[in-house]
Amino acid sequence: MPLPKASLLPGKSKLSTPEISQTATPPISKGKAPVPPPTRTSASSSPPQPTQTTLLSSTTKPLAPLSRNPKGTTPPVKPNPPASTSKLPPQPPGGNPPAPPPAAPMAQPNLPPRILGTAPESYNGKGDTVIAFWNSLENYFIVNATTFDTDAKKVSSALTYFKQGTQAGDWASDHIATILARNPVNYGTWQDFRDAFKAQFIPPETQNEAIQNIHNTPQRNREFSEWYQEWSRYARQANVDEATKMYAFHRALDTALHNKLLQLLPMPTMLARLVEKAREFNKNWRTFAGPTRGFRQQNLHIWEISEEESKINAFP
Repeated sequence: MPLPKASLLPGKSKLSTPEISQTATPPISKGKAPVPPPTRTSASSSPPQPTQTTLLSSTTKPLAPLSRNPKGTTPPVKPNPPASTSKLPPQPPGGNPPAPPPAAPMAQPNLPPRILGTAPESYNGKGDTVIAFWNSLENYFIVNATTFDTDAKKVSSALTYFKQGTQAGDWASDHIATILARNPVNYGTWQDFRDAFKAQFIPPETQNEAIQNIHNTPQRNREFSEWYQEWSRYARQANVDEATKMYAFHRALDTALHNKLLQLLPMPTMLARLVEKAREFNKNWRTFAGPTRGFRQQNLHIWEISEEESKINAFP
């Protein structure tokens, strides 16, 4: 049944259109596509109302596209691409790139040098230990030369190794007072301090007596190590040159050791080397000839005569 024609002017239509659409729908003829109604514009007209088609399109969800596979068939599964066996990026042509340079080491803070050896014991001013104390003090400064690298450090440190309440402590205290009274403070040279120390604690008579002792202390039948310990103490106190010490050493040795040292070629030029060879010869002599020392093999014929005489004298 054909629909009645709608009036082109609003409000003149005899039939009312549905409320959901205010736009008239033209009649649909067979075999022809429907022609959209002309757009009407008016300056005073109200804004366009949404049509049924617009309402339906805004409230409904889009439909998924229909599958091309017929019902009952399984869609083909695309094979996955082969997994990569290595996650490393491809290497550039021309070989591996050069390794980066090693990191520079971190700068270490400037630490004070480590003290080596043992500091000498405090000196009490006695003459029998003065040479040993001074040698120990100088050796301590030589071993730690990086720490005691100036004369002022040596002198100021040496003045702390004198025992308080003794003659040596009083001398050190007076020396410190003299230094601190200078303006500016000046500790002087190490050679000046050495000379002042020896003048105070090694008097000339002690040195002269030591010189006599290195010539008048022979070894004789004493053990070499025991004798040399005493003789070397006099040699340190004598404060003579190397040639004088070597001459006195030769004269004070046992005759057998003295003759053995004269056979050395070349002859040692330093006292330390001469003492080392003398100690070596003395050790070998005691190892191989020591047990027979003082032993003399007796004549058996004389022993028999002495035995017969003792038997004769036994009877009156």
